[in-house]
Amino acid sequence: MKHSALIPVVALLCSVSLTAGLFWLTRGGPPVARPEFDSFRSEAAGAPEARLKTPALPGLARYPREPEIRVALREQPVDSLTLEIDGPFRIRAIGGKTVLSRGQRLASCRVAVEGRGLRVGSTKLEADAVEIEVDQPPGIWVGGHEYRGNLRLFRRESRVLPVNVLPLEQYIAGVVDSEMPAAFPREARRAQAIVARTYALYQLEQAPRGAVHDLYASTRSQKYQGFQYRGEKNRLLAGESQSSREIAESTRGVVGLYEGGLFCTYYCAVCGGRTVEGSDIFKDAAPILNAVTCDGCRDARLYRWEAEISKRDAEAALRPLLGRAGKKLGTLKSLEPAHREKRGATAQYVVRDERQTVQVTGAALRQALGSKGLYSPSFDVQDRGQKLMFSGRGHGHGVGLCQWGARGMAQKGASAEQIFRHYYGGAALGHLAYR
Repeated sequence: MKHSALIPVVALLCSVSLTAGLFWLTRGGPPVARPEFDSFRSEAAGAPEARLKTPALPGLARYPREPEIRVALREQPVDSLTLEIDGPFRIRAIGGKTVLSRGQRLASCRVAVEGRGLRVGSTKLEADAVEIEVDQPPGIWVGGHEYRGNLRLFRRESRVLPVNVLPLEQYIAGVVDSEMPAAFPREARRAQAIVARTYALYQLEQAPRGAVHDLYASTRSQKYQGFQYRGEKNRLLAGESQSSREIAESTRGVVGLYEGGLFCTYYCAVCGGRTVEGSDIFKDAAPILNAVTCDGCRDARLYRWEAEISKRDAEAALRPLLGRAGKKLGTLKSLEPAHREKRGATAQYVVRDERQTVQVTGAALRQALGSKGLYSPSFDVQDRGQKLMFSGRGHGHGVGLCQWGARGMAQKGASAEQIFRHYYGGAALGHLAYR
């Protein structure tokens, strides 16, 4: 979730593996489902259900029309990117009416900074911020992903930042399939849509003045793959599906509220049986993000896990973490809990080298060692000579809705509203004026 809210070190949301829709597209043949979800029985077929009935929100009447969301397609500006446009298009300077370039299509080309402007293929654009519009979206490909809406390109010194701008509900359809498998029960996916919409709008409202995007397409915010994308061996995978579009439509405009306003609806992949107190991880966590029991995620592969990490690998991963705190780590001698009886995100762990001891939190260790198999901040650790053995529960930071827990609740008959209220106790549901 949003990086500026994390303490003491950024704790990134780890999503469940991504899914792809099972619908036929107009180009390139049928996208296929990601194989890791083939074992699930799909429950996404069937007629669209009625929209979720919730009270109107006069306090949020500032959305008389469906808002657009601005999604940064890279976490940082890049040296260059590949761009392809399938149909008629126009390029304008952002905020301007003059067309700088147009065409019937654009073959795959390189976009990079040139001088004080941008170069798109063979065309030099004398502007440092442009917007590309297509006659019939989707049709804009960036780095193997096709997107709905428009594409904005911003020059950032010698680098380029691509931003997809599209209607909120189209974005939500993409997030639902990117964040939660199509094989998960429909009510779990409807809850995911509500949570994702609330999160997106909260970030839109929190974006600082002058910002060029509201959130990221990665798990730094929430995963968004666009309309479709090319996977391994150039296979065409769906970023959204008929099911996810129906899910978005059936919950259109429905958001979660705390004290009459939007709040940051953090969520995780697997909590491991109990969610984490929001304030233990995030500075902007609403008071209703309390720890709750969760019986629904027992089927998840990472409900319980073990990870063996060599001290040499742990040392290399911990060195940047301690460096940001002004500490220089030598040879790692040991890593152990400061208090045997306490575990979790705020639990303190003692790192020892040949000269010093330093305390770090479970959340900080999870960030530093996440790529080594430390999937959550809830774990025990044992010193085994040259190796450290971790045994833990869950996947992700553990705050808010547990995606696998939502699956389990829906399988037992819980509605999207019941799922939402379980993980965000005290929150209300309502719908925005554009519904």
